[in-house]
Amino acid sequence: MRLIKRIFLLLTFALAATSVQAQAVFRSVMPNGKIVYGNKPEPGAKESKQVNLAPLNISTPTPAGSSGAADGAPPPGNNAAEIAAARQNLEAAQKALEAGREVREGDRTAIASKGGATNSRLNDSYLQRVKQLEDAVAAAQSQLQEAQRAAPR
Repeated sequence: MRLIKRIFLLLTFALAATSVQAQAVFRSVMPNGKIVYGNKPEPGAKESKQVNLAPLNISTPTPAGSSGAADGAPPPGNNAAEIAAARQNLEAAQKALEAGREVREGDRTAIASKGGATNSRLNDSYLQRVKQLEDAVAAAQSQLQEAQRAAPR
């Protein structure tokens, strides 16, 4: 569960970083091994370092009739960093899904059956967790496809 929280937190920071340009992000390792991300080094951390985020590929829309791309294609540019970041997000989401599918303590609900035997089924919190992780993978796949579509040919 901690791994999922960490990955979710990392993805949240990655998405937040896309909305704020040139903001520093620090990765701090606490004495107990917990990893904390923030906009400044965490006090008491045994190790802190600034994480280099890929530069954002942001352009402003051009008004109609101006000298934009004639065929409606995105303006030429190198979005290799955007594609690489999208691939990393997809890989992280896939790893989180793989880890999240593992059944853990508390993921099953006991069901009494005839004859005194006890069966169990996966509970709603497990199913909801897997659904959220699958949605995150789908969103990351869409992001990668969009970045690849925007790449100059």
